[in-house]
Amino acid sequence: MREILVRNLTSDDWLKRDCVVTELMQQGDCATRVVRRCTYRVESQTVLPATADSIHWAQNLDPGAPRQVFVTKDLDPDTGGERVVYKVLGHFYVVWGRTVFCVGYRHILSMDIDAAETLSDTEF
Repeated sequence: MREILVRNLTSDDWLKRDCVVTELMQQGDCATRVVRRCTYRVESQTVLPATADSIHWAQNLDPGAPRQVFVTKDLDPDTGGERVVYKVLGHFYVVWGRTVFCVGYRHILSMDIDAAETLSDTEF
């Protein structure tokens, strides 16, 4: 069995967007859940006198923090379940007309694997 759920959420002020794709796969006694989540948020807006000024504006930017990447892996010794999470944080710029937007983003890929349940001592 395979089930996929897609959610696309936008805030009322259109400055945030959150997209989540959840996939559940059941194969035999093993269940796998994969969640992909992308969050975007407008951090700042700068209006320039003319569109051509965006190149000069970009050359005068202070170097921003580089993209950050985090990877975690957990194992539950009691159930045999495993979880891996991959996160990427950063920002980029968008020029729309005379306005330059600084957009912060967060991408998360999470995988949960539930192993087959162990038999108790009373089951044979």
